[in-house]
Amino acid sequence: MTPYEREYFISRLRSGFYPIKIEGFQVKVLTPTIEDEYFANEVFFETFDKSRQDDIMTEAEMLDWCIDRGLWSEEKDEKIKAIDKEIEKLKIEIFNARSNIKLRERIRLYLRAAEKASGKLLAEKNQNFSNTCEGLAIQDKSHELFRRCCFIGTEPVNFDEVDINEVFYKYNKLVFSEKQLRELARNEPWRSVYILKDEIKLFANEDGRQLSLDQKGILIWSRMYDNVQESMECPTDEVINDDDMLDGWFIVQRKKQESDKAKSELEKRTQNSKISNSQEIYVFTDDKKEAETIDSMNSVGSSIIKKQRLNVIKAKGGAQDLDFQDQQLKLQNMKTEQFKGRFGR
Repeated sequence: MTPYEREYFISRLRSGFYPIKIEGFQVKVLTPTIEDEYFANEVFFETFDKSRQDDIMTEAEMLDWCIDRGLWSEEKDEKIKAIDKEIEKLKIEIFNARSNIKLRERIRLYLRAAEKASGKLLAEKNQNFSNTCEGLAIQDKSHELFRRCCFIGTEPVNFDEVDINEVFYKYNKLVFSEKQLRELARNEPWRSVYILKDEIKLFANEDGRQLSLDQKGILIWSRMYDNVQESMECPTDEVINDDDMLDGWFIVQRKKQESDKAKSELEKRTQNSKISNSQEIYVFTDDKKEAETIDSMNSVGSSIIKKQRLNVIKAKGGAQDLDFQDQQLKLQNMKTEQFKGRFGR
């Protein structure tokens, strides 16, 4: 965005309404009141219950129906999970390659491709959502909010004369994407406005009206960027200004915290007089994530020994202590020390 675009978008965001031109009218879409939200949620449940009475499928039932007819599969669900893990991995790799521009941009191409593949699968999975109880209920809830929040001047819009679907379509085009919100949140003119949040009114929403999705979003991202700046491991401005690299930094920090917490809990479990001086401790678990944490606590040398032992067991189908190379080496070292002791006398 140019500075002029950011200035325009911030002024629109702070105004507390969305301006929509339609059929010669200037429609203002205000943010809802708590009462508006309550009545809209009431409409959601009314539509949902009516849809159930009309034997319309829920989202879960629709998914089962699609699986039964080969329109979707559990394998595709697993594929989505695998792609999401790959997306996390690629973001970490982009962060780690921050000083290597060519490598970083090559990884970014893979990331965009992975995101596109994930989006395509999700669209396929959710293509029938609008025909479910939840989909119909969300649509009626949205229409109820619009009936309550759309005004021409001070008068509510008469949707017998104006197409509500057209207004809704134009409204959705005005709502910021996450990428846009992040750029607005970390740059001027918003940064100066946000710094003065205790001295000035950030948004001009009418009294009693709630924050819009965009207003909530920019506040959340503003606080996120504040937290990043205050971090003991604060990244460079280059990382902060690159969404992919910063996401990678977020993931690395999260994994560190999860690992430190898990290791701390595991150390408490293994700290007792019986095993405190043991060279090796075997911890049994059937939890995959905990197994990964336990494995990460091994030193580089221990990881190599573990791999060598697994290879021996795999090759022989079973093994005894002296079948392992590290144990053979340990025994040989003990014999050498004993020989040195006798020779010294």
